[in-house]
Amino acid sequence: MQNRNDGSVPLLFSVSAFNGKSIASLAVFAMLVAALVVNQKDHYFTIYALSIAGLIFFTVFFQLHVSKVRVFAGHLVAGGGMYKVRIPLAQIDADGASVLSETDKKSPGWRLNGIGIPGYCQGWFSGPRRKKVFAVLTRRRNIVYVPTSAGFDLMLTPDDPESFLRALGKD
Repeated sequence: MQNRNDGSVPLLFSVSAFNGKSIASLAVFAMLVAALVVNQKDHYFTIYALSIAGLIFFTVFFQLHVSKVRVFAGHLVAGGGMYKVRIPLAQIDADGASVLSETDKKSPGWRLNGIGIPGYCQGWFSGPRRKKVFAVLTRRRNIVYVPTSAGFDLMLTPDDPESFLRALGKD
């Protein structure tokens, strides 16, 4: 594990949360809200519906914007905003970390607490290996599964999975 990042230089791995599916999901949500309120005669309902929809829209937009994976100062930080974990690199099984193959189950399971829209899911999920997982997923390929000794595992989609595994200390 000599290749592990010493923390002197923070390593940032984008997860490309703004992708075609996530943007289309937000656009469909906005159109559904517009269709709901366009012919409403009750102005209080319109104000209420637009307030709630706006809050949901901007919360999801913010989550998409801040989702990242960082390795620095002996820690791995995944996610951002309302759903983020910080785990010491000492609790990460770098040798067990791998990019899931085509035959591995690629979905994180049932959402326990998090956000899930087409093209983006982040938060706590039941795991494919009978262990709770924290996921930051933006696609169904190049998913990196990172086992830990912290009581949960990680499922992440960094844009450069091989560099990410090297930053964890995978040989």
